[in-house]
Amino acid sequence: MRYFSRFCLTVLKQVVYVSQSRRKETARAEQILTDIEKKLGGSFVPATRRKVIVSYAIYNPMICDVFAGLHGRNTTLAEKERLVHYFICSSLFDDFTDYGGITTEQLAAVSFTPENYEAHTFDEKAFRQSHLLLKNYVQDKDAYLNIARSLFDAQIASQQQHQSALPDETIQQITFMKGGYAVLLCRHYLDIQASEAEEECWYRIGSIIQLTNDLYDIYKDLQDEIATLPNRMTNAYTFEQFFAAQVTQLKAYIAALPCSQSRKQTFSICLAGICAFGFVAIEQLKQLQGNALQLPDLKQLERKQLIVDMEKKINRKRWFRFTYKYGKL
Repeated sequence: MRYFSRFCLTVLKQVVYVSQSRRKETARAEQILTDIEKKLGGSFVPATRRKVIVSYAIYNPMICDVFAGLHGRNTTLAEKERLVHYFICSSLFDDFTDYGGITTEQLAAVSFTPENYEAHTFDEKAFRQSHLLLKNYVQDKDAYLNIARSLFDAQIASQQQHQSALPDETIQQITFMKGGYAVLLCRHYLDIQASEAEEECWYRIGSIIQLTNDLYDIYKDLQDEIATLPNRMTNAYTFEQFFAAQVTQLKAYIAALPCSQSRKQTFSICLAGICAFGFVAIEQLKQLQGNALQLPDLKQLERKQLIVDMEKKINRKRWFRFTYKYGKL
């Protein structure tokens, strides 16, 4: 009964906080992007601009504020600004790899030697400026560079997932590294001293987020001929066990955090709320499989069968149930 009360209060506070924060952080990101456009004399592509704003506005309260909570606070104004610059870099990096414009060699140069890179387009200038701001701030530059290189390698390797015959083990490694290092990078933008267990939590939740994104993109990725673990799935029940194992590993690191049990429990519930989205998607696939030994051919299913609509009451109830189940330490 004590956990149930704690759970309900934590979820209610988090839902209200995220809702209120999104409006404030959206305005903050919009202003920072506008200032950059004025300074550099150009403009972001509308889709990229929206991606930066939307990603930052949801990510900061749901991830970064939750991690900062382990240290008894929310993110500061300076940290928030750095995180906007992070999403500028990550969004433009995706544009560079998805739509071209610069070569892989140029992308490596602007990523690792931005001081010497001669930027020509607005996107290159914006990426270089934000990247330099972040690089100059971080305290542990060696660790930061190692993470950045690992993330770069994973993002480049992910291009091999198109029309791919890569083994599942390789795709899993790419998926986990791409998601894990992308989130772990953000740890270095906060003014905190993170323990080894906390760094593992950053990495593990990032891997779970990437896996969850792939679950929600099954239909889209199949149309684009991008191989992922979810769209190669043949048994939803087996995949649920695999996904649950990742969450169990995350919870083990949460339990090892060097902070009070109260903070760990709140932290666990908040991260469980993120993991729950993945379980909701898997539950829908289990409904498609039913009592059969395996899923129907995902390539033959209609879009509406694979899209997960979180506006449906049944999915919100499932989210609440999975958050409750996996939030308890």
